Amino acid sequence: MIDGTPHPTTLRVLRALRAGARLSRNRHFVLYEDPHTRRAIALHRYLRSVVKDVEAHGDGLVVERLERPAVPGRRFALQIRFPRLHGRRVAYLSAFELSLLAEDAPHVAQVLEACLGEPLPLAPLPRPTDD
Repeated sequence: MIDGTPHPTTLRVLRALRAGARLSRNRHFVLYEDPHTRRAIALHRYLRSVVKDVEAHGDGLVVERLERPAVPGRRFALQIRFPRLHGRRVAYLSAFELSLLAEDAPHVAQVLEACLGEPLPLAPLPRPTDD
């Protein structure tokens, strides 16, 4: 990952997953051997879970821009409080991941902007390439 942009294989798999492709581990076992594919699947699941939590608990959301992030490259911390469970979740996102989230769920991006108090600094998403 150079300057926040994932490997081309990761991007291709991520685009397919975001378009609705289903990758069964039994049917596509060769894909699961590739670390870039596994990264795309993990990122896709992570962003889906963040969207789900923000939609369900947006009223307990705190968004911070981190000057010195605990996780390298992850400049944004979304803290989601779960009052009924007396718990919280902190999701760390890079500008690229924030851009993916905003593209997939614009309504969640609006909630994040409202909490941050400024427009989200989104990273440009790479265009698909024909191979």
